[in-house]
Amino acid sequence: MDRENKDWKKFLVNIDQYISAILFIVIMVLLFLQVVSRYVFHHSFTWTEELSILLFVWMTYTGVSSAVTYRKNLRIDALLNVVPFKVKKALLIISDVIFIVFNLYLIFPLLELIKSIGTSKTPILGIPKAITYWLIPFILIVSSIKLLADIKKLIHEDEKRLGASKPTIDLEAMEKEYQQKQAAKMGKGGN
Repeated sequence: MDRENKDWKKFLVNIDQYISAILFIVIMVLLFLQVVSRYVFHHSFTWTEELSILLFVWMTYTGVSSAVTYRKNLRIDALLNVVPFKVKKALLIISDVIFIVFNLYLIFPLLELIKSIGTSKTPILGIPKAITYWLIPFILIVSSIKLLADIKKLIHEDEKRLGASKPTIDLEAMEKEYQQKQAAKMGKGGN
């Protein structure tokens, strides 16, 4: 049961990443369909472009939320690398707080925009525009919750781990693995 809870927790923490990946795949399929239909069958599906644009916007916002999870959101680290530990910790926390305030500030104008859109629909597919915009305030709230969790984590991190993000490609681990394999080969060859 404990393993199952960890799997569900990991799934929920990463759901925005999974959604982004699925949206990316759907966009690629739609664009491939559009190219094939246009150049092979000389017929164009107009709806694929509209849907691709909508999904691209959604993918971008879910990607932002996913980046927050792994501390991959944009920030300038030059100053952080030269200041003392306590200042670095304070700056990282302040950065997250500013990001939260910005997210929450954007929600209200977005809700007004959604309200003003009313019942208008997209030109080709006829999807209510309000539905297409509702994901953005939701993702801003999710990102803010993730930033609060990051602040909690930052408060308890020591100097070695402070603000560290998990690398996309861990070159140090790959180098260590390579050296171990080389040492094993040398050990076998020498005997």
